Amino acid sequence: MKQISRPLFAIFSALLALLLALPADAAKNSKPRKAKIKAVSYNLYLGADIYRVFDPPLCGTAQAVHDIHTIIQQTNFPERAEAIADQIMMQEPHVIGLQEVSLLRTQFPGNSLAPDGSGIEFLGDFPTDPRFTFKLDATNVQYDFLQILLDALAARGMDYVTVEAASPVNADVEFPAIEFDEFCNQQGLPTDVRLTDRDVILVRSDLQVNLALRDKFEFNAPIELPAMIPTPGGLVPALYVTEFFRGWGMIDLTIKDQSYQIVNTHLEIGNSALPSDQELNLVQALQATELGLLTLTLQPPFLVMGDINSSPGSLLTDPRPAFAILSGFPLEDLWTLRSPMYTDPGYTFGQNETVDNAESLMFERIDYVFANFGDLEPDKIKVEVLGADEADKTPSGLWPSDHAGVAVKLSFEK
Repeated sequence: MKQISRPLFAIFSALLALLLALPADAAKNSKPRKAKIKAVSYNLYLGADIYRVFDPPLCGTAQAVHDIHTIIQQTNFPERAEAIADQIMMQEPHVIGLQEVSLLRTQFPGNSLAPDGSGIEFLGDFPTDPRFTFKLDATNVQYDFLQILLDALAARGMDYVTVEAASPVNADVEFPAIEFDEFCNQQGLPTDVRLTDRDVILVRSDLQVNLALRDKFEFNAPIELPAMIPTPGGLVPALYVTEFFRGWGMIDLTIKDQSYQIVNTHLEIGNSALPSDQELNLVQALQATELGLLTLTLQPPFLVMGDINSSPGSLLTDPRPAFAILSGFPLEDLWTLRSPMYTDPGYTFGQNETVDNAESLMFERIDYVFANFGDLEPDKIKVEVLGADEADKTPSGLWPSDHAGVAVKLSFEK
């Protein structure tokens, strides 16, 4: 048998030793495995100030609804959705929490004020109990904000699915919209306008959702509006009654082999002109407390994101109490932990009603992503405000929303 020469044997032995040593050296030099999550929270904005109905013009609430409906069309969500999708595309989030995801439906001519009362549902014995609501029978879809945004994302190659079981419906209300002239003479037939308000969680289609839950807050603000309704004896005063709920959605999501629990919410608007224990601020306090108690049942690491309608000046310069209440629970405001730290206050709200102001009017931070890391140690916390720069505006000059979005990117050593 031919023998291997001594020099060749030495080379062979060295190569074998090197090959045997490679796994140990590779393990020694490999980077630690990281857990990562990217999330975006965005209030899409209905497109008009719905609270116009509480301070209606001379011709009444139906005129206010007409004005709201007109402004919604002017603020053009299909165009704004393209700008929002551009912002989201740059972040490539695993999960998206959306607020004010509107579904707008109409009926023309409307039957809410029909003389036969076919569009009215009485809540008690009329007229001794004047409470009523309008029937929810408008079915012509004018804008479905959710589908419009999903289509815009898909056009950019981003495939997201709606987690229905974690996407609460906050309100489903219908009201007649009537145009009047300056003397309050009715101009044409009424249009019934139906608004369905939702908070929605979207997840990337390739990810596994292990659990999905949603619920309404126990305490919500009732809505009561004086109105004139038709009867066989003519128009009579009555009280329109409905409820605009607020709620939350939660998912347990696996990204690679790490699970995260994620909550999306939209708290009551509050009133910065009133004390913290009055009206809407009290409702906001109760909802924030309920949300905080919910976080005590979650398994870290978890995120809580959304529009809480309260600034970091809560209970100091801002009577709206939600931020102060949530700060008492084991939650970290990620904007204050971001790296690198700048002096940017991170304002997320303030564009005007028609979102066509030339320069940004953002003046407060009310949209957040909070976190509880549990045993994971974050080595990177990146937080950005989305849609607040002039370059983010639509071709016709509209801001993407009256809010800015908030994007977070987190990585952890494991």
